[in-house]
This record gives sequence, C-alpha cells and structure tokens, in this order.
Amino acid sequence: GEDWENEGDYMHDLQAYMVEGAHSGVNFNTYFGYLDDSGMGMMDKLPPFTFGDGVARVIDHMWVTNTTYVYNQLQKAGFGSTYVLSDESTFKIIAYGYESDDDDEPTTAEFYLLNKGKKFVTEWTKWDLSLLGKVVKVEFNIVGSDDMYGDYGLSVPGYFAYDDVAVQFESETGNKVFK
Repeated sequence: GEDWENEGDYMHDLQAYMVEGAHSGVNFNTYFGYLDDSGMGMMDKLPPFTFGDGVARVIDHMWVTNTTYVYNQLQKAGFGSTYVLSDESTFKIIAYGYESDDDDEPTTAEFYLLNKGKKFVTEWTKWDLSLLGKVVKVEFNIVGSDDMYGDYGLSVPGYFAYDDVAVQFESETGNKVFK
C-alpha cells in the first residue's frame, strides 16, 4: 500500500518504506536481528551470510533501505520509549566481514539508515561492501545512538530491507564478474 504512516506497525515489518517494490526484479529481502549489551537482545548471535562452498569472495555492494516499520517507529519513538529524535540521533547497520572461519578480528563497514540531522534513507541506496575484502562470512548488526536504548535494550526494531547483493567472481580471463 501507500499509506506509509498508518502501515508502519509490526504488521508491516517486511515492507520497504516509500518504494514500490524491489530495487530490481519483483522481490527483495528483509533482514532482522541485532545484539546489544542489555541482556534483553532478540538473539544470542547474529545471523550470517555465508558462501556455501567456503571460498572467500568480495561482496561488492548491496542495495538497502528502511522498512516502513522502522521508519515509523523512529519517528514515533516506538516500544514505549520516551526518546525524541535529535540532530545527533543515528540508526545504522554495521557489517562484519570474516576472511576465514577462524577470524576473530573482522573488518567492518557501516551504513546509516538515519543519519544526524534526521536524514532518513527513503529509497534504495547502494552500500559499498568491497572494503570488507574477501570474506567467507558477513554478519550484520543494527545499532542506534545512545538515546534509542532503554531498560530493555534497543527501542527500535532491528530491520532493514536489502536487494541485489553483488559478489565479485573471477572469470576465466581473470576479469571481475558480478553475480
């Protein structure tokens, strides 16, 4: 639907905000999950992206946007929180790239779904993940600014929509090919 404000509840948690469908094609994915130090987090480990064959590859980029649920909960200070967005409030995704299964020092990349000054992502936006290098696994965490945490941890739903994850493969001629 297009009633973005009224469709911003938990019944619309998988809907990308203010976009008509996927970045390309007919579908997209919605990620859910986060870890925080509250002890009240939704999970005890982050769900990973992995390559089935265990070969490390460069994830070049993916397209991301806010979900309707997250956007509206940020606007209304959801889950009973009393925070009010300020010009310093942020809500971001952190990607952790692991070059092997034994890697305990991942590389990181960040993407702001809400940047300082109340700048929201409201369209499919390309996120460069190539700086993670060759990875066998990537984990994503959702992190808000300090004003978004209460007695029960993060007060905003830990969702983002993503589409068109591009991975670099080498062709027989040695050129990079995206799949």
